[in-house]
Amino acid sequence: MAAEPREFGPYRLIRRLGVGGMAETFEATRDAAGGFEQRVCLKRVLPAFSDDDEFISRFQHEAKLAAQLRHTNIVGVIDFGEISGVHYMTLELVDGIDLRSLLKSSPGERLSPDTVALIGLDLAYALEHAHRTLIHRDISPSNILLSRSGEAKLADFGIAKAIDNAAVTASRSAKGKIPYMSPEHMRGEAVDERTDLFSLGVVLFEAVARVRPFDGAHDIETMRKILDGDRLSLSDAAPDVPAPLRGVIERMITVDLDARTPSARRLIEELAAVAPLPQ
Repeated sequence: MAAEPREFGPYRLIRRLGVGGMAETFEATRDAAGGFEQRVCLKRVLPAFSDDDEFISRFQHEAKLAAQLRHTNIVGVIDFGEISGVHYMTLELVDGIDLRSLLKSSPGERLSPDTVALIGLDLAYALEHAHRTLIHRDISPSNILLSRSGEAKLADFGIAKAIDNAAVTASRSAKGKIPYMSPEHMRGEAVDERTDLFSLGVVLFEAVARVRPFDGAHDIETMRKILDGDRLSLSDAAPDVPAPLRGVIERMITVDLDARTPSARRLIEELAAVAPLPQ
C-alpha cells in the first residue's frame, strides 16, 4: 500500500524519488491558481547542512541564478526557500527517465551514434543558454533527463558550486562524479564553460561506447588518468561511431584547455553537422 502524502508547507510529498549527498528528492504537488494541482520535483536540503551558514548562503545564491534560466532543455527552477528551518528548491517535474537509467535498460547498455548526437545537441543548446549566467560543474548521466516527448533536459544547475564550497561535503560531493570531472576542476583551479564541455564529452563517450574514457580500477587511478590525459580511444571502444562524431567527442575530452572545444556555441555547430534530423 502506498504511503499517505505528507505535508511540507504548501506542498504534499507524494513519493520519495531519491537521496544524494546534500538533498532528498520527492515528487510533490501543490495547489495552483484556478483550482489546478501542480506536480513538481521538490529537493530538500538534508539536516546535516541546516547549520552550515556558508553552504546555505551559497545554495540560496546559486538557486537564484538557476531560477533565471528559462530554456526548453533545462529543468526549470520553480521556487526555492525555507520551511520550518528546512531549505528547499522546487523544479519542473519531467515525465521521463534519466540517462543513467536509459543506458542500463538499453541493449548493450549503450545508445546509437545518431541518438547520442541528438542528445548532445540538445544539451549543447542548454549549455549555450546557461553559460551566460553560470557554469554547471556537475554534468553526469544522472542529471540528464529524457522526456517522453523526446527532449533532453539538464538538471541541477548551481548545486555543485554550493557543494564544492561546503567543507562538510568534501568527501561526499565527489562520490560517483570523479569520472566526469575535468582536470582543472579536479585540481581546484578556476573553471569556465570548457569544464562543462569536458564532462558532457565524457557522458557522450560513455553513452555511445558503454565504457568511460578515463576509468581506472578505483577513484585514485581514475583521477590520475584524467590529470594525465590517459584515456581510451573512442575508435577502439566503439569502432562503429562515425569519424565526424568521434572527432567532436574526442575534442571535448582533451585535457589541454587550449585544444578543447572552446564553447557551447562551437559544439552546437559541430554537432548540428553530424546529427540526423530528430524523429
